[in-house]
Amino acid sequence: MKAPVIFGLGITFFLFVPLGIYTNIFPFVTIGLTGAGLSFILYSLKIKNDWKGFNRVQKLPIIGSSVVWIYRLGILGLGAVALYSASSFWADSPAYIKKNYAKIEGIPSKIVYEKATSKGQIEGTITVIINNKRLSIAPNPRYPIKNSVEGRHFLINYLPNTEWVMDYSIE
Repeated sequence: MKAPVIFGLGITFFLFVPLGIYTNIFPFVTIGLTGAGLSFILYSLKIKNDWKGFNRVQKLPIIGSSVVWIYRLGILGLGAVALYSASSFWADSPAYIKKNYAKIEGIPSKIVYEKATSKGQIEGTITVIINNKRLSIAPNPRYPIKNSVEGRHFLINYLPNTEWVMDYSIE
């Protein structure tokens, strides 16, 4: 496979990450980070100094050859960071597949609202602190959360390594 195709695959996989976070789909983030990390590492190893994209840079007098190495190390570092980030998602994958989530319940000691509308409903995320554990939950559009959740009992199912909230209920 050619280097630009590998780089394009890396960017495509990397786009899975915000899509997975926005839609709350755990496998999209896991596959996106892993695919992007592997693609960027493979790209940095496959690209050659005589690649036609570097022809103009190599003609520079002093820094010509060092720019190529800095570029390659930057892409390699980006791939390594993506793979390192994916490791905690892969550690949570068995719990996700078996639906063996960690549970926390109780009355929150603090609730932080990110964004509220004029109707009193929450649009952004809510950060809940229960037993010194900080978890961010996104309101379900079918069950809007009103500002009056203080003092109510929460039951939150989440994945332990990434603290990815799978579901919650407010009583």
